[in-house]
Amino acid sequence: MSCLLLISGVLHLPVLDAENVEIPPPLEIQLKIIGEGLEVQLHLNELLPKAFVETLPSGAVVTVVYPLRLKKHRWLLWDGGLWKGELTARTAFDPITGRYRCELLLGEIMVASEERDTADEAAAWLVDPPAFRVVVDGLDSPKRLYFRARAIFSTSTTLLIFPDSTGTDWVSVSLIEQESGDSPSAEGPVD
Repeated sequence: MSCLLLISGVLHLPVLDAENVEIPPPLEIQLKIIGEGLEVQLHLNELLPKAFVETLPSGAVVTVVYPLRLKKHRWLLWDGGLWKGELTARTAFDPITGRYRCELLLGEIMVASEERDTADEAAAWLVDPPAFRVVVDGLDSPKRLYFRARAIFSTSTTLLIFPDSTGTDWVSVSLIEQESGDSPSAEGPVD
């Protein structure tokens, strides 16, 4: 540590104090209860993998999958799962029109679609998809509910047996935290 401080003093590099640095969660989740539904807005705070960004102009379909869970804090032993789904943000370059076709799917249902002009705009669609609504029963007591999500960039198998995925950690947000304006926690209740 003293070696780092010495180098920092000579080169005038800033030394970050680990206790004072606030690291944002890998995924920001904003929730709003609307009637009997829940409006969800996701924003990925991490950069897309380099392979994704390089693949965008080639015409290949580039996809970010967001597994989603709405759960109730367990009271006894039964599972408190209310809803689970998968949000898929995908984009592909169309060489005929010279534009990027961007789509947002919740399960198999297309929620939104749009065309973008540049690769940067298409990448922004993957990182910051439009808000979507989920109709769920049981939103009458939001203080016991929490929402979990993560982003998966790719999935594969190791030795054709073991599933492997590359993505972010799970982020959990309590509906009460969202109403009071607190920030989401990167660690939450376990499944």
